[in-house]
Amino acid sequence: MLMALWQVQKLTREINDLEREAMRVRTRLSNYQKYASRLGSSSIMTMGNVSGISAELLPRATMFAQYSNQASSMSAMQQLQMMKASGMVPWTGNQMTQMQYEMSAFARFREQSMKALKQQEIDAMSEIEKEIELEMNSIETQLKQKKAMKESCESLLKEEVQNFVPKFGLS
Repeated sequence: MLMALWQVQKLTREINDLEREAMRVRTRLSNYQKYASRLGSSSIMTMGNVSGISAELLPRATMFAQYSNQASSMSAMQQLQMMKASGMVPWTGNQMTQMQYEMSAFARFREQSMKALKQQEIDAMSEIEKEIELEMNSIETQLKQKKAMKESCESLLKEEVQNFVPKFGLS
């Protein structure tokens, strides 16, 4: 009887631990989903867009914002320089119009580069989310098994208690 009682208590602790772990994993999954959503909803990732992201993802989001802004600007500058070198940027005759044309092309190239970088980061988040979901499924499977074992032990304990109770000659 004591063994069954000990087993029920042990399983209860294990179930509680698994439920805490499941809560932690759900929160982690939610954080990654929010970050991916934030990436998808903004045209340019800035430090302002990073605010409100979970502490777990804040360093990654901050680094991505810095990297994507720098990388997309460098890419846009390279593309603009290639256009100029290949003669694809016509001379308008007016320096102000020329500058506006080049700035417009730069902005367009930067936006295209930023979209590509954001899509890479979203794809990476999607892969991490899949891993977290697998972890969550494993935890849920363990929980079901532990709960079934606990029910079995509780019914065994109930039988042992009923068998242990003295009958005092009453059948």
